[in-house]
Amino acid sequence: MSQAVMTPPAAPRSALACFAGAKFTSQAAQNVFFAALLVTAGTADHAGAGISSFFLAMLAASLAFGVGGGALADRLGAGVAFALGGCLRAAAIALASVLPGGLVAVPVTVFAYSAVSQVYSPAEMALVRALGGGRHGALHALLLTLQFGGQGLAVIALAPLLWWLGGLETMLVGAAAIAAVSALFAGGLAVATRRLQLAPPARGSAFRDTLRVFQRSLAAREALVVLALTSLVIQGCLVALPLYLRNDLAADSRGAVAVFAAGALGVLAGLAWGSSRLRPAAVASVSRAAVLAMAVGAFALAALDYGLRAALELTELGPLAALDLEVGSSFAVAVPVAFALGLAVTLAILAGRVALSAAAPLAHQSRVFAVQATLTDAVVVLPLVLFGIGVEVAGARPVLALIGGAAAFAFLVLERRVFASWMHLPAHPTPAPVPVRSEE
Repeated sequence: MSQAVMTPPAAPRSALACFAGAKFTSQAAQNVFFAALLVTAGTADHAGAGISSFFLAMLAASLAFGVGGGALADRLGAGVAFALGGCLRAAAIALASVLPGGLVAVPVTVFAYSAVSQVYSPAEMALVRALGGGRHGALHALLLTLQFGGQGLAVIALAPLLWWLGGLETMLVGAAAIAAVSALFAGGLAVATRRLQLAPPARGSAFRDTLRVFQRSLAAREALVVLALTSLVIQGCLVALPLYLRNDLAADSRGAVAVFAAGALGVLAGLAWGSSRLRPAAVASVSRAAVLAMAVGAFALAALDYGLRAALELTELGPLAALDLEVGSSFAVAVPVAFALGLAVTLAILAGRVALSAAAPLAHQSRVFAVQATLTDAVVVLPLVLFGIGVEVAGARPVLALIGGAAAFAFLVLERRVFASWMHLPAHPTPAPVPVRSEE
C-alpha cells in the first residue's frame, strides 16, 4: 500500500501523554533559556550587537541544518529522533550554564541549541501524523495550546522566580533541569512507540523527495505560502506593535492590556475551533479566509481609525461622537482587530500544518516540515529587516500597511489570480490526487 494512504496504528495513551508532557516542558525550558540569554546580551556593553547575534545565530543554524535535520529525523524514525533531539537540546542548555558569560557565549549556545532543534522540531511535527489517528487538527491545536502554555508559564512565573532565587546562573540551571524532564518524556514516547513501526526509515535525497511531495500536492504548496505569510505577519506586528501602542494609540498599561487580551481571546477561539472542526478537506477555505482576515486587519490598524474619526466628525451623531471622546476611535478599531488577527494567525498556522501532515507520506514527514521551516526563515528575514528600519524611519502605520499588502498578495496567489495569469494557467485548477511513491 502506498504510504500516502497508509493509516498509522493507534497510538497508546502513554505515548500521547509523553508527547504532551515533552511539548509543554520543552517550551517552558526553551523560554527560560532564551530569557536568560537575552538578559545576558541586552545588559552587555554592546547590547544591540548582542541581541542581534542571538537572532542571527538562530537563523544561521536553521538555514544550515534544517533540511539535513529533517532527513536525519526521517532516517531515525520520528520517535527516536524526538528523543535524541530532546536530549541534545537539554545538553545544549546545560552547556550554556558552564560556559563563561559574555557576547561570545550567547551566539555559540544559541547556534548549538538551534542546530540540534533541527532534528527535534520536524520530528515533533511528524509525530502528529503518526499519533493523531487522522485527527491532525486536534493534535496540532493541542501542540499550539501547550506551546503557548509553556511560554506563558516561563515568562510569567518561572523566569522571574529563578531570577529572584539566584540570577542568570539559576535561570540557566533551572532551564537545563526542565529540559532534562522534557528529554525523559521524549524518551518515554520513543519507548511507548517502538513497537508501532510508525514508518519505515526513509532513504534517498531529502531535498529531491521533498520536492516530489510539493510538486504533487497543491495543498502542500499552498501551505508553504500560508505559513511563510503568517510568520511574516506575526513577527512584523511584533516589530510595529510597541511603537503603535505608544505613538498612535497613546496607550497606558490598561489600553495595552486590552489590545493584548483581545488578541489572546482570538487565539483561544482559533484553537477551540481548529481542535474540533478543522479537517484536511477544509484547509484550503480556512487558509484563504485567514489570509484575507490578516490583510484586512493589518490595513485596518494602519488607517481605519482615521476614516472612523473623520466619519464621526462629519456626522456628529451624539452616541458615536461620545464614543470617540470616551474611548477613542483608534481603540475602537484596535481591540476588535486584535481579536481578528489572533483568530486568523492561529487558524492559518493550524491549516498549514494540517495540510502538510495530510500531504506528506509517513516516511517523509520530518523532511517536509523541515524544508517548510527553512524556506519560511529564508523568505521572511529580509522583510523583517526592512520592517525594523521602516518602523524607526516612518512609524508603525506604513509598516502595518506593507504587512497588509503582503497578505493581500498572498491571498491573490492562493486564489491563482497572480501567477496563473502570468503563466496562462486556469484560475482554479482541479488537482488530481497523485499518490507519492513508497520507498522501501
